[in-house]
Amino acid sequence: MAKTIISAFDDRRKAARLLDSAIENGFDSRCLSVINPAEAGLIRALMAEVPGIQVRLYQQHLRMGDCLLVAQVTEADVPRLIKLLQSTGGHHIEAFDQVKAA
Repeated sequence: MAKTIISAFDDRRKAARLLDSAIENGFDSRCLSVINPAEAGLIRALMAEVPGIQVRLYQQHLRMGDCLLVAQVTEADVPRLIKLLQSTGGHHIEAFDQVKAA
């Protein structure tokens, strides 16, 4: 089953380093994206991926100037990506089962 992982980053450079590192570690670049505070409207796309209360939390991170990394990975890759996120400055890291909007 696929999982959605979201992590906040204090700045865009940290998020960019994580993207590079994730790709170097074998993660598919098509399954990774960064949402910058200026692109806060993209958070609506997350509403189909994560529970509503978490969407509000991540909207708050964007308002505070944080970037968000959003990844779609297999369940087997979750621990490896979380470890990578933690080592590159990610915070408020959560993994979600993909949910579909009704």
